[in-house]
Amino acid sequence: MNKVFWTTWFTEEACPAWPCPSCHAGSLALKPATFTQTATKESFADQEEQWWGPENVVYSFTAWAACKNCSEEFALSGIGGVEQVPDDAHSSAYVDFYQIRHCHPTLELISLPAKCPNLVREALAAAFALYWLDRPSSAGRIRVALERLLDHFGIASKAETGKFISLDKRIDVFSQSDTANGPKLMALKWLGNVGAHTIDVQANDLLAAFEVFEHVLSEVIDKKSDSIAKLAAELTAKYKHG
Repeated sequence: MNKVFWTTWFTEEACPAWPCPSCHAGSLALKPATFTQTATKESFADQEEQWWGPENVVYSFTAWAACKNCSEEFALSGIGGVEQVPDDAHSSAYVDFYQIRHCHPTLELISLPAKCPNLVREALAAAFALYWLDRPSSAGRIRVALERLLDHFGIASKAETGKFISLDKRIDVFSQSDTANGPKLMALKWLGNVGAHTIDVQANDLLAAFEVFEHVLSEVIDKKSDSIAKLAAELTAKYKHG
C-alpha cells in the first residue's frame, strides 16, 4: 500500500499514479481537457476584508481520468484550494490544489486477493468510496468487512438460541485457530467502534486500518506466509547437505 497516493493533493496537470481497479496493471492519468473548476461564492464573501487572500479560495471541481493501460475512464469530483509555494526563482507563487471527494468507478486503496470473498470485497469497496467523503463511515464499513470475513470462515454470528454473538467473541473464536491474525482483527474492530461513535477519524488511522486488512487478507486468503515457509523448506531440503 502506497499511502502517498491517498494523502497527496494534486494539480490540474497531474494526479498521483492511482492504481487502476479494473486491470490491476496500469495507473490513472488526468484527461486535462475535461478538468473544470469554479470557486464557491462563500469563499469570496469576505474578499473586501483586509485579511482576505487567495488562500481563502475554495474550489469545486470535476474531471475525468483514464487508465494508461486499459483505458478505463473514471469520473472525479471534489474540492480544491490555493497555496503559496516556492518557485524556481527563489520567490513564491500561488498554485491551485485539488482533492477527490468522489470517484466512479471506485478506486481500491489496497490490493485485494483474487479469491477475496465477494461480500468482503463489497464492504471494502464501500469503505474505499467513503474514505474522502466520510471517514467515520468508512471505518464503519471496515468493521462490516471484518464481520463478512468471519462469516467466510464459518465463525457463527448467532447462538443456537438465536441471540447475536458479539464481534469480540467471534474474533476470540477465530483467534483460537489463528493466534497471529486474531489481534489484528481486534484492532480493526476497535477502529470500527470509534467510527460508529465519533466524527473524528484521522486519515492516517484509517489508512493504517486498510494496510492491516490488506496484510490479513494476504495471510488468511492467499496464505502468503505458508507459501514462503514451503519455499524455504524446499530450499533447506535441497541444499542443506550440499
